[in-house]
Amino acid sequence: MHYFKRNIGDYHKKAGRLSMLEHGAYTLLLDACYDRERFPTMDEAIDWCWARSAEEIAAVTFVLSKFFELVDGRYVQARIQDEVSAYHAMALKNKKIAEKREAAKRTKRAPAVNESPPNQEPLTTNQEPKDQNHSLSAGEENSQPEPEPEKEPELVDPKSPVEMTLDWMPDSNLLKTYCVHFGVSVDLFTKEAVAPFTAHHETTGLLQVQSKWVSLLVKWVKDDKNRASNVRPFPKREPQSHHTGFADRDYTDGLIRREDGTYAL
Repeated sequence: MHYFKRNIGDYHKKAGRLSMLEHGAYTLLLDACYDRERFPTMDEAIDWCWARSAEEIAAVTFVLSKFFELVDGRYVQARIQDEVSAYHAMALKNKKIAEKREAAKRTKRAPAVNESPPNQEPLTTNQEPKDQNHSLSAGEENSQPEPEPEKEPELVDPKSPVEMTLDWMPDSNLLKTYCVHFGVSVDLFTKEAVAPFTAHHETTGLLQVQSKWVSLLVKWVKDDKNRASNVRPFPKREPQSHHTGFADRDYTDGLIRREDGTYAL
């Protein structure tokens, strides 16, 4: 296998105290074991890491003793063995599904046993047209088109890496799983809802596993929903009056009104 998932936090939790040289030896051993799908002897491990100096050979030897178990002369790691076995099991399952699909296509293309051969007589304009209202034979009346076999959905490996494209759609099983965890309805994930997500990430050229893309999509749609629900209209403001209130004030209060209509103190 040419791909394996590396948990950075888990790696540094277990191997964080290694020196730079030992980190390099461990990384090369991991890559070689996953690529070759087998475990090395001591001499093979040194050869796979291209260790030449005494310090490099010592780093390989230390990593083997620390993170691998010697079984029948080979240094084995249980985690690598489990992931390689799971990879082969998924590949075998996908192969069987593909074989069933191809067999169904061949069955669909194969002619029926009671199907009559095509008419080989040429029909020219000089010949009289054949009667189109002729009665069907008993065999033709009883013949029914065979139902098409149901297509089994192709399983998607959640750990398989994929680059985002504009026509990408999430796997239904993965989508249901992450919708339950995020508390989002599956009905929200229409083509119109997925399109902005694919358009945003397609230009980045990032390579993520299927489960990571689905998780990011669910969070994207959930955030959009929350932003839409938090939209509030601006409160209406009462029109402000430029009136200062001077007109409502009685300026004759306390004054004596004269006969001519004027006021005096």
